Amino acid sequence: MNKGILDTTDGLRKQRFYHGTRAELRPGDLIGPSYPPDVGEGDRMAAYVYLTPNLDEAIWEAELAVGEGPGRVYIVEPIGQIGDVSDLTDWKSPGHPSMSCCSRDPLRVMGEVTEWSLYHGTRADLKPGDLIEPGYNSNYGKRTKASYVYLTRTLDAATWGAELAIGAGLGRIYRVQPTGPIEDDPDLTNRKFRGNPTKSYRSREPLRVTGEITDWQGHSPEALKAMKDGLEQLARLGVEPINE
Repeated sequence: MNKGILDTTDGLRKQRFYHGTRAELRPGDLIGPSYPPDVGEGDRMAAYVYLTPNLDEAIWEAELAVGEGPGRVYIVEPIGQIGDVSDLTDWKSPGHPSMSCCSRDPLRVMGEVTEWSLYHGTRADLKPGDLIEPGYNSNYGKRTKASYVYLTRTLDAATWGAELAIGAGLGRIYRVQPTGPIEDDPDLTNRKFRGNPTKSYRSREPLRVTGEITDWQGHSPEALKAMKDGLEQLARLGVEPINE
């Protein structure tokens, strides 16, 4: 790690930080760097403890953490210097969102995230109070009529929904409220990673729009092309979403 990279700046101190894990903790507990990485990487970089200002990254880390308990996301306070994990000399991108900051000093647990916003990505122009209902064409494969409407807890998954949605309008991400039961999206659950790290769900009942996210950032052109190429490959192989 470059000298000085762990110097905590005022800007970083003003951010809210998260830590994803399966450990059951309470406010005041310390998460120390002596803990091995949760994702089964052995002793690699075990001299650090990991945190992130990005809630989506902490959700992924919690879902992929070793152990049998539920994934948990905690609000944490770094008590020492922090830096960017990409500056670690032996760091390699895992290919999915992961906690992007690190520290040699413990993190203090301030609380647990227990209330979540839910999102829906689309190209439809909607307003608060509108309902998003099942029955519209899916966005890939043969575009059969969907028996479900889809939603997610992570902005990253909603961003993909907005970018991949069929239509000529702008991609939009809405905060939504389910009007009925929701369940894990089987197209995304346990297919490549354990659990449901995208926190994506589906429902047979409509979603009610409660607001719009206007400051989201799209994926890079390269990432978007790779995703579209992958979906086209699935379509050629005859792999269809589970619409039932």
